Amino acid sequence: MSKSFFFKMAAENIRKNRQTYLPFLLTCIGSCAMYNILGTLAVSKNVEGMYGGAFLQTLMEMGKWIVGIFSVIFLFYSNSFLLKRRKKEFGLYHVLGMEKRHIGWLLFLETFYTALICLVLGIGTSILLYKGIFLLLARLMGFQVTLGFEVSFSIMGETALLYGIIFLLIYGNGLRQIQTSEPIELLKGDQTGEREPKTRWLLVLVGVLSLGCGYYLAVTLTSPLEVFMMFFVAVILVMIGTYCLFMAGSIFALKVLKRNKGYYYKPRHFTAISGMIYRMKQNAAGL
Repeated sequence: MSKSFFFKMAAENIRKNRQTYLPFLLTCIGSCAMYNILGTLAVSKNVEGMYGGAFLQTLMEMGKWIVGIFSVIFLFYSNSFLLKRRKKEFGLYHVLGMEKRHIGWLLFLETFYTALICLVLGIGTSILLYKGIFLLLARLMGFQVTLGFEVSFSIMGETALLYGIIFLLIYGNGLRQIQTSEPIELLKGDQTGEREPKTRWLLVLVGVLSLGCGYYLAVTLTSPLEVFMMFFVAVILVMIGTYCLFMAGSIFALKVLKRNKGYYYKPRHFTAISGMIYRMKQNAAGL
C-alpha cells in the first residue's frame, strides 16, 4: 500500500465519522483557546500596566495551568469513548487484511489531523477572542485601554507543545488497545459493556485527604500573602479530592447500600443503585 493511500483514508475516516469527532474537536478547540488566552494575559504588557497587574498575571498563570491539567484529564478520558466507537471499524480493517502496524499508522494520521485542526482553530479562536476578553478585564479593573493588539508567539509554542503531548498520549493509549486486542475483540468493542468498578481504597483515602486539606487551607488562611501563595495549591487539592472522592467514594457508598439486602432488593432501589455503580466513573470525569 502506498503512503498516500493512508493519508487519504485517514482524512476520509474523520469526514465520515464527523458526528463522532465533532464534539471531541469542539472540546479540544475550546480548551486550547482558553489555555492560550490565559497564557497571553499572563505575559501581557498591558495587563502588567494595570493597577494590581502583577497579581492579576499570577492568577492568570495559575488559571492557565489549571486549564492545562483539566485538558490532560478530560481530553484523554473523552477520547476513550471515541476510540470505543471506532474499534469495530479497526477490527474490520484487520479482518480485510490490514496488519496491526497499518492500523497503527492510520490511527497516527487521524490523531495528527485531529491535533492539527485543534491547534490551528484553537489558537486562531484565541487570537480572535483575546482582545474582547482583555477589554472586558480592563473595564472591570477601571483601566484606560490603549490601542494595539498583542500576540505572544512563546505562549503559542507552549500551547502547541502541551496539546501535542496530550495527543501523543492519546495516540499511545489507542495504539496500546489495538495492539493488545484480538480482531474479534475489536469487532465487538462498541458492544462491550462497562465492568463493575472495584472499590479502590487508596483513591478514597487520597480523595478524603486532598479535599480535607484543600478546604482546610481555604478556611484557615487569613494573611493576604499566604492566601495568594496557597490559592493554587488549594484549588489543585480540591480538584484532585473531588474527582477521587466522587469516583471511588461514591462507588464505596453504593456498594454498601448493595450489601443491604432489605434495601437493595426493591424495584426502585435495585435499578437506581445498579445503574449508578456503572455510571459513576463517567460522571466523575464530567464533574
